[in-house]
Amino acid sequence: MAEIETFEMPRVETVVQGTGAIAQIGTELKRRDLQRVFLVTGRSVGSSAPFAELVDDLGDVVVGTFARVEAHNPVHTIVELIDEARTAGADCFVAVGGGSPIDAAKLAAVGLCEDSKSIDDLSRNYLVFEYPNTIRRRPLSAEPMPVFAVPTTLSAAEWDGFAGSVDHSRDTKDLTVYLEATPTAVFLDPAFSAHTPRDLWATTGVRALDHAVETAYAKNAHPFTTALANHALVMLAENLPLSVKDPDNHDAALKCQQAAWMSIIGVHNVSLGLSHAIGHQLGAVGIPHGTTSCIMLPHVMRFLEPVTSVEQARMAESLARVQGDGLAISAADRLEDILDQLEVPRRVSDFGVGRDKMAGVARAALGDIVVRESPRPVDESVIYELLETVW
Repeated sequence: MAEIETFEMPRVETVVQGTGAIAQIGTELKRRDLQRVFLVTGRSVGSSAPFAELVDDLGDVVVGTFARVEAHNPVHTIVELIDEARTAGADCFVAVGGGSPIDAAKLAAVGLCEDSKSIDDLSRNYLVFEYPNTIRRRPLSAEPMPVFAVPTTLSAAEWDGFAGSVDHSRDTKDLTVYLEATPTAVFLDPAFSAHTPRDLWATTGVRALDHAVETAYAKNAHPFTTALANHALVMLAENLPLSVKDPDNHDAALKCQQAAWMSIIGVHNVSLGLSHAIGHQLGAVGIPHGTTSCIMLPHVMRFLEPVTSVEQARMAESLARVQGDGLAISAADRLEDILDQLEVPRRVSDFGVGRDKMAGVARAALGDIVVRESPRPVDESVIYELLETVW
């Protein structure tokens, strides 16, 4: 007899997709009677002409803009964002950019909900995990403020209630996880994302590949998410190189955005795994979000192959159909071929991160909740050996 399980359905209410989708933000705000928008983005997007046009289009509903989001969200910037949004009397965040601005908006929505005013206040809502199965999380006292997301990368933060921040005093990335913090509306606009630098588009596309791979062979894999993950893998393999080569190929870009969506949509039920656990903590010591997947994923796949051989064989067959060479090579090797084609970074040392940091990364990765779904048991020494391989 099958055990009873609960599957929490994704919480995004509306997805507007296609060239020019951002023009519908105002319509979705009006539909929900949201009248005081606070924009959240980083310096690069915030200083761009397309962002300025978006601000003009939204008009008087914009009550403030925070354009100082940094990679991985140093926690002091989240405190500043919360304070500014509170002062402005915002009733909705519109996050524009990659995973960091979208995560920042989710963190700020939770912070406002919990009346957080300091780093210590924010820490009360961090998820606490002790390997292998101990989880502690404080329940929310109210419903977070709505977040609209306009993603410009493929990191897929817009589809869930996970949000990361970094405490540089500890060189650790902390997770805040509430399904209620999931963005309410998402706008997939391939024309708007065409302005994203192609190296960033490529590395975050590999992040989406990482989502698909780890979802498909997770210890608690589910048929619903596995089917989506397997098709996402194919769509990304076909379309990511095309959209990296030509940012104006809106069809390929939108397919990449849709594949990123498919790769992670059930993440509150089927966890990501070892590559992400290590990647989160590599981010804490200064490696860009998507790049951590470029560095870790093939090596983690090879480590897990003895216990995920059936799933990886299926991935290899799917990628072989895309690549069309007829060779009998592993899924990890086929993924390496895609990474070579995309010319993405592959070593930790390329980012000036010292080998002396790796022991701390290994220790922090073992305390990251997503490591619990690794299909093969790990400890600090195993993670350290993987890090030595990629340093």
